[in-house]
Amino acid sequence: MADVDSQGLFWLYQAPNLVLAALMYTLLGRFILSLVFADESDKVIWRTFRQITQPAIEAARIVTPAAVHERILVLLAFVWVLFMRMLMFVGFAAAGWLPTIVGAPGP
Repeated sequence: MADVDSQGLFWLYQAPNLVLAALMYTLLGRFILSLVFADESDKVIWRTFRQITQPAIEAARIVTPAAVHERILVLLAFVWVLFMRMLMFVGFAAAGWLPTIVGAPGP
């Protein structure tokens, strides 16, 4: 375990993890809403989901072929964010920085 206080280590891992999780599930919500609303819909919920997720969609578009449809691109962005979360977990675990529960018995 690193020489970092437990609260600092906890938030060092959990803050980015929570942000990525929120983005991941927002992308999933956008995909589900895309089945209901047209792309040019002016509904507030649709516009909000589009504004929140558009940067992730644009980042996924860089590594995705242009022939991929927008709805599928949303799912691919979801998968990329999932991979980022998994990579972050593996990186923190390899460095020994995963937060532990204080008072829990060791392995």
